Amino acid sequence: MSQAKVAKKGEFLIKEGDKIASLILVQSGGASVCLNRNKKNIDIFPIGSSQVLGELALAGVGVHPFSIYATTETKYMEFPLDAAKAQVESAPQFLKLLIKSLIDRLKVSSNEIKKQKMEKDSSPCPEDQVAKIFGTIYHAANHKADKDEKDPQRRTIDWVMMKQYGQRIFTESPRRLEQAVNVLVKMKMATYIMGKPIDDPEGPDEIHKVTFFDLSTIEAFFEFYQYHYFKGGKGDILKPDATSYNLLDHFLKLGETVPADRFGVVTLDYAKVLESFKDDLNLVLNNGHFTILEGRGVFAKRATRADGSVAFQFEIREWQTTLKIWKILKEIEKWNEKGFVDINEEEAKKKKSGSETKCPQCQAEAIATAKFCGECGYKLIAEKAA
Repeated sequence: MSQAKVAKKGEFLIKEGDKIASLILVQSGGASVCLNRNKKNIDIFPIGSSQVLGELALAGVGVHPFSIYATTETKYMEFPLDAAKAQVESAPQFLKLLIKSLIDRLKVSSNEIKKQKMEKDSSPCPEDQVAKIFGTIYHAANHKADKDEKDPQRRTIDWVMMKQYGQRIFTESPRRLEQAVNVLVKMKMATYIMGKPIDDPEGPDEIHKVTFFDLSTIEAFFEFYQYHYFKGGKGDILKPDATSYNLLDHFLKLGETVPADRFGVVTLDYAKVLESFKDDLNLVLNNGHFTILEGRGVFAKRATRADGSVAFQFEIREWQTTLKIWKILKEIEKWNEKGFVDINEEEAKKKKSGSETKCPQCQAEAIATAKFCGECGYKLIAEKAA
């Protein structure tokens, strides 16, 4: 057992998604079990003295499902997980069964409390429901829609049937389902087939059917979201990022003019890539930009050719899907801000003003008096002085 440690108020003892390597015994003070969502801590339940943290590892849980932070100055000690497991295994059979029963019950209770807390999220599209909503759309279209013989990705489904399927099978709200489909319609991944109401031929047009054009991307999106959201510790990758988006978007514009090989890989001349970023975006591309993209799961390959030039390669379909995923994330963010999805909204064009400037690294708008770029952290003062 380690020596006593002290956590100051607000300091985290455990972070969601971290590997459970030891059990923690709270000796004095207090803490709170929480989930960090959208830069806010959602408190689940309090922890007091003489309580043990990380005990779910004894039930086979490998990572912490919650974060725990000190609500006051807290003293605690760490007990190696392997040693704890050894003591449990050496205990009498009845005691082992009792411990397992209590931990299993705690696991179920914790998940129920977590579910109740998360359901209180009043957002139109709560974070913990995103994967479920788009998963509902995918499965409804995949299993209930009519297939286009010429294009297997194209599916058309009766609108009433889709809402009923989503509500009965996935308990999904018809209102939220419609707004999620609006996201896809806005992105031209789907379209509505409108018509007059059957019982009112003179009435306003209403949705009769919906056609989906790109089921594979919808599937990729909800799989991507559920993996990173419920994995824990990777919440930032689900937040729209202007720097990464602009970089990937321009790379794809360059790649779409070049035919891919049989593996779907596009090869560009790296010198021309650098020149294009400089001419079109006034951006000097460097290793920092690739680090930003790699942090969000986007990888490219640079290789020196026999003639000394450098080839720049990437899988274009994978990158196209990633950009669409990021676009959906941006639309969900707007949905939560406005409370609805505006299908007819046009992309706003940013106007330059005397109080704003562009970051030379990521091209994001920045206040003229700012010391660092709010998007990529680039030091602006030195650039202005130069």
